[in-house]
Amino acid sequence: MKYTKITQLAKGWSSYIWLVHGAGEKEFVLKEVREKSPRKDLANREGKMLLRANEVGVGPKVQEVNYGGNFVVMEYVRGKKFLNWVMGENFEKEVSAEQLYFFIKELYRQLLKLDAIGLSHNQLQIGKNILVEKKLSIDKKENYFPIIIDFEKASLKEPGNTKNIGQIESMLFYNPNGAIAKKVREKLKLEL
Repeated sequence: MKYTKITQLAKGWSSYIWLVHGAGEKEFVLKEVREKSPRKDLANREGKMLLRANEVGVGPKVQEVNYGGNFVVMEYVRGKKFLNWVMGENFEKEVSAEQLYFFIKELYRQLLKLDAIGLSHNQLQIGKNILVEKKLSIDKKENYFPIIIDFEKASLKEPGNTKNIGQIESMLFYNPNGAIAKKVREKLKLEL
């Protein structure tokens, strides 16, 4: 499929991330290797890991892995980074404890799926690789859903040897000086 680049969404250490149009003007995200990056196997690594995550319903859906062009095209998720969502000024007023609990429960459900297949994300500890998308849940309530992104540094391990849950628990609850943990504990009325 042919894609037209619309705008650059991000520039990482080893890749560029573009909003692109595909057939029928449908929007996707295209992630391609930067020309100066020493990591030249982006399509192989990111594509392989994201396809594996998709098998259990985690991550943006893969549209295409192009090994020759060294890029991955995936579903475009309109969401905020978790870190920005929690630290944003509207978090206190607009997000209820029930909605935050729903989000955390859904995040844990996805992490347990990754753990079951031995896929360790390896970069969840500060929340920048988790997007937050607001939409209706099955019960027709407005809720926030996590979408785990950026599987470039993910690795396959024996099931049970991943650290996905540990990274998230520390960030969400146990870091005594962490701003995210403080906000989450306050919203859910939890104490260490």
